[in-house]
Amino acid sequence: RQPELAHAAEIGVSRALSVEPIAPLKPTLVLGSSQAQPPGIWRQLHALGLDARQVSAREDGRDFADAVRRVGHWLGRDSQAQALAQRWQAGMAAQPATGKRYLISYDGRMAAGRGTAADVLIRAAGGVNAAAAIDGVKPMNREAWLAARPDVVIVAAHNRAVYGGLDALKARPELADSPAARAGKLFEMPAREVFMLTLDSPDVVRRLRAL
Repeated sequence: RQPELAHAAEIGVSRALSVEPIAPLKPTLVLGSSQAQPPGIWRQLHALGLDARQVSAREDGRDFADAVRRVGHWLGRDSQAQALAQRWQAGMAAQPATGKRYLISYDGRMAAGRGTAADVLIRAAGGVNAAAAIDGVKPMNREAWLAARPDVVIVAAHNRAVYGGLDALKARPELADSPAARAGKLFEMPAREVFMLTLDSPDVVRRLRAL
């Protein structure tokens, strides 16, 4: 949906890639992140003589700035990449702690715990991840939602049909008495903004802090 990619060929779903749709494009450079799966895709691309490079390896995106520098180097734009990476890092510097507890959910059931991009964003905003008891993005049972006591709840907007909208989410027994529900602090955000680190993440951090 990005204008820059309007004429790009489809090569499949990031977590189920194959070489068949990629090879005919005859790319001079193939770049991918840790989300490019299965892991064997890199070996298969190399076997075809393609210059294929994994830009980042961490699911939580903590190596994002280094990935920017690597891409800049491969494209012969080291100075521009260095400047961009430094601006990004400055924008992601941890803000003073607020003690505000955030719970970021994919669909009203799965929550982002430790080792996720959402956790990095929350900490950069000076907040506390209310789902820090879990690793990765995993389902939380009713008791865990009750214990989380979030001040702010954010859920991926594209899953509205799954959780039934914010009013339905707010009325759930495990959330109805939470500080977030009492203060009306339940929000929808695009999954890309809260489940990935991108060049726009410093702006996301500012918005999280303001919630």
